[in-house]
Amino acid sequence: MKTLDFLGNEWEISCMGCAIADQSMLIPGGIIHKTQHFCVHQDPLIPLPGFLVVASLRHIQSISDMQEAEYEEFSSLIRAAHRVVKEVTDVEYLTIVQEEHSIHFHLWFFPWTQDVSERYGQPSLTKIREIMADYRKQSIGEEEWKKLEISIEEIKHHWHLD
Repeated sequence: MKTLDFLGNEWEISCMGCAIADQSMLIPGGIIHKTQHFCVHQDPLIPLPGFLVVASLRHIQSISDMQEAEYEEFSSLIRAAHRVVKEVTDVEYLTIVQEEHSIHFHLWFFPWTQDVSERYGQPSLTKIREIMADYRKQSIGEEEWKKLEISIEEIKHHWHLD
């Protein structure tokens, strides 16, 4: 399938998770943190600061598919990602989402920034798909990309302080 990241780069991929894991798809801003079993990165389709993805490197679909070592690493990553996003961005609330119908395991950290809350109202799980669709349709200019890139770099820097 063909997909466009938020910078307009076109990628021919069969599985986005595998393409990110093997680096045949390069994430705008790069990988924030990588472990033996997972990588953390900005969502490549949604240009929303703090919208992080924790994705398995191995092609699995569910938490129940994880081996014990993967699950232990995963739970530590969730806590670390939550802490870093809250410390670095202007996120008021985070909604964590994992859907098993995806072909490759990933978990979203959806950031309820002040801007998002002002535009869409109080945080609600039912609003997330609409917000993602709106952000995905928006063209991202040089100024917006610079702000997002700074956010990604701050998250990377803060992550590695621990």
